[in-house]
Amino acid sequence: MRLYNSFLVRCWLIRTGPEGERSMLDIEHIQTGEHFRPSSLAEAEGWMNDALHRAEEEGGPDGAAAPPPPGDA
Repeated sequence: MRLYNSFLVRCWLIRTGPEGERSMLDIEHIQTGEHFRPSSLAEAEGWMNDALHRAEEEGGPDGAAAPPPPGDA
């Protein structure tokens, strides 16, 4: 079984002066509107996987999932 949900990932770079820069991420789960600001890509992936599982639990066997995009069936 495949679980498919949509996420909007925003990423920006914050310059912290001569000492360097850091990136900031914001992820939105499209189906629920939940937002998360992870401190790393690994943390982002974990949150997205958790969101997929929550959607499945709340929406039955197919979750809140939309059909896969064309060509990915």
